[in-house]
Amino acid sequence: MKDEKDWLIVGRFGRPHGLKGYISVYSFTQPNSNILNYSNWVVSDRGSRTPLKVLSYEQHTRFIAVLIEGYEDRNLVSQLTNLEIAVPRESLPELGSGEYYWNQLIGMSVVNIQGETLGTVTDLIATGANDVLVVTGDARYLIPFLLDKVVHNVSLEKKEIIVDWDNSYL
Repeated sequence: MKDEKDWLIVGRFGRPHGLKGYISVYSFTQPNSNILNYSNWVVSDRGSRTPLKVLSYEQHTRFIAVLIEGYEDRNLVSQLTNLEIAVPRESLPELGSGEYYWNQLIGMSVVNIQGETLGTVTDLIATGANDVLVVTGDARYLIPFLLDKVVHNVSLEKKEIIVDWDNSYL
């Protein structure tokens, strides 16, 4: 049996969509359609995990609508509303050098090159140019995730990110 840490939340079900049993899915993947690359969706509800199979989908501007096997009715599919969609962590593709999943960075300690701890990564923001680390400590910092420029080192083992950033950037 997989432990909770072996699962990664990749999306959440919204409201039923239409009359044919479709339900909206809010994907946490980038791009949002990448959630459809995983065939091993699981939802947790009241302590039990239920595997789900996507039969078909419709791409919309702000969400994806899916038809789930066994829930092909608007009333049945409404039971999934607000439940999170998880996949096994081992199903994630391997990344290249210098690439990280956001969930790997959240919770990491951020230290500047002067050795001062700035805080912990609490979120990330996607911008057109680059991602931005949201670091919360004594202050809140928005630090561009620019490898070799601002971000000097990411140690997954130490759970630490070294940045060229100081308090004058407030």
